[in-house]
Amino acid sequence: MPLFTTNAIVIRSHNYGESDRIITFFTKDFGKIKGIAKGARRSKKRFQNALDLFSHLRLIFFDREGMGLVRAEGCDIINSFPKIREDLKKIFYGNYLLELANEMAGEREANLEAFNLLLSFLSILDETETEEEKLRVFEIRMLSLFGYQPNMRKCDLCKNGWEDLKTGSLFFSLQKGAIICGRCSRGWNNLIPLSLGTARLIERISQMELAKIHRLRFTSQALSESRELLPRFIAYQLGKELKSLKALNSLNDKSKFQNSKGME
Repeated sequence: MPLFTTNAIVIRSHNYGESDRIITFFTKDFGKIKGIAKGARRSKKRFQNALDLFSHLRLIFFDREGMGLVRAEGCDIINSFPKIREDLKKIFYGNYLLELANEMAGEREANLEAFNLLLSFLSILDETETEEEKLRVFEIRMLSLFGYQPNMRKCDLCKNGWEDLKTGSLFFSLQKGAIICGRCSRGWNNLIPLSLGTARLIERISQMELAKIHRLRFTSQALSESRELLPRFIAYQLGKELKSLKALNSLNDKSKFQNSKGME
């Protein structure tokens, strides 16, 4: 049985049987793989808590003919992102990043850019305060990297570009995955209103170098519009709403309620 070594991020983990754990790893070299860690719950010394969510590690595993579960043989922790684990809101943010990666990535399809993106955003979440803008940026980049990038450059129907769309209303079609101008919008349902500035920002984020992305700032309008558009578009593409997003929205609603009560 061949032995492999790669960098990996733990994106899912659950108990199996009396002593084992089933782990989903997002790896640098092999994409998303699922594995079993025999005796992981019984022998803490062997894996040293490396199989907890968010862990960035050096994974050693056995794989038989590239099918089924791999067998995790050993792990060396590179970064456990301890500050995420100590903050409830960061945990909720992090869970959304992990679930989005898990749902978008195909089994055993290597995507180095997506791996680096997830690793970068976990590092930022660990080191800085939680900001909604970062979730929106992560969503945009993940859509782009996995082939779901929305068309924000021209109306999908009349093909008019930004220069022709400076005046008049603008919408986004979940079905088309593209913007539709006001003139072409008649007869279409479930359109999401969108400003040209937000469309341009989404397009810019999808194309920028990762190192420069974190300098961008959203206007209040862009943040509001992207909050309405991006999660709905992701749910449409995946065919379901992510559980971690529901939990995060519930946490945010609770925080807003407590803040409003405190101001009375």
